[in-house]
Amino acid sequence: MRRFSANYVYTNAGLPIRNGVIGVNDEGVIVEIIDHKGQEKEYAHTEFRNGIIVPGLVNAHCHTELSMLKKQVTPKTGLADFVNQIRNFRLQGVDADEKPIANALNEIHRTGTVALADICNTTDSLCAKEQSRTRFVNFVEVLGLDNQKAHHIMDRAMVIREELTTLQGSKCFLTPHSVYSLSTQLWEKLAQNFSGNDIISIHFAESKDEELFTQTHSGPIAQNYKDWGLLASHAPKGLPIDIVKQYLPKEAKTLFVHNTFLTREQAHDLNSHFSNACFVLCPTSNIYIENTLPNIPMLNEVGLKIALGTDSLASSHTLSIFEQLRVILSTYSELSFAEVLRWATINGAKALGFDSHFGTIELGKSPGLNLITPFDFENGTIRDDSRVIRLV
Repeated sequence: MRRFSANYVYTNAGLPIRNGVIGVNDEGVIVEIIDHKGQEKEYAHTEFRNGIIVPGLVNAHCHTELSMLKKQVTPKTGLADFVNQIRNFRLQGVDADEKPIANALNEIHRTGTVALADICNTTDSLCAKEQSRTRFVNFVEVLGLDNQKAHHIMDRAMVIREELTTLQGSKCFLTPHSVYSLSTQLWEKLAQNFSGNDIISIHFAESKDEELFTQTHSGPIAQNYKDWGLLASHAPKGLPIDIVKQYLPKEAKTLFVHNTFLTREQAHDLNSHFSNACFVLCPTSNIYIENTLPNIPMLNEVGLKIALGTDSLASSHTLSIFEQLRVILSTYSELSFAEVLRWATINGAKALGFDSHFGTIELGKSPGLNLITPFDFENGTIRDDSRVIRLV
């Protein structure tokens, strides 16, 4: 057994423990939690670190298949142009490569992430994931605007899902890309495969162009489709909220990802309709693509369950969840570190169905342990020079 201690231990299961000691067995299971309650004493083989100990982080949205596009996509050009750039790279034959994916997964592990929700369009990440110590929920992304190809798209997605289910310890689900990227026929076929026990992940309110397209079939997204020889009329028409209400089961765990332009009214509407909704924020990606952030304090005031993701290396300089936490706290000083830490840990674990293992430091769980150092103890938050170090 190894014992770890720091100035404070943030367990997410109670108040921070001053000079707490955490005992971990060889399998990473928490077997001892010591709260001195002001009566400090030494314990053998304890590794004391300056800073705070927190549970392993959870990334609730990523695209590791796009790791080969790191620094290849022009930033801050808006969603429609970003999508167009990704499509052009694929048309040029720039395909997913195992080495960049493996490097990305190594970065994810090194920066303290223990569980990852990964969007998959192929099985290209499978080999790298088999070598990774991270736990995965794989979402096989379904998209296509040609009604005539809906059956073929679904068949291919099911084949990919079948292959990805071979990954030990992982989960795999079919999921829609967004409200603007599926034809009506494809939505209907996909909806037939949903159940209330599924986890669903959908890009939502990432750009103002999204609602413009779904309501009027006009704007930059519609222009993309026209340039690609696709008919916007094949897509359902209406408010984005009405589209997800129509096709997604209200009782399923549903991850609404990005929420960059989500309004208070929309947040209330989604949160009241979907009984297990989680709203995933990807700050570095939002800045990279749309050069703005969601109104996170407003989303928090509404009472949403919030988790954190990174998106891809095509749209972010990092896959570190700690960096997402840093951006949020440096932008919105009214948010507390302890609260945002929960978004980065237990909320993501609950959204992915991994909360029996991850998210909190409790006896019998194996959440992983991270050290955040240095730490601003006076104000109870991270510093500009804080970094995360994986302990377990």
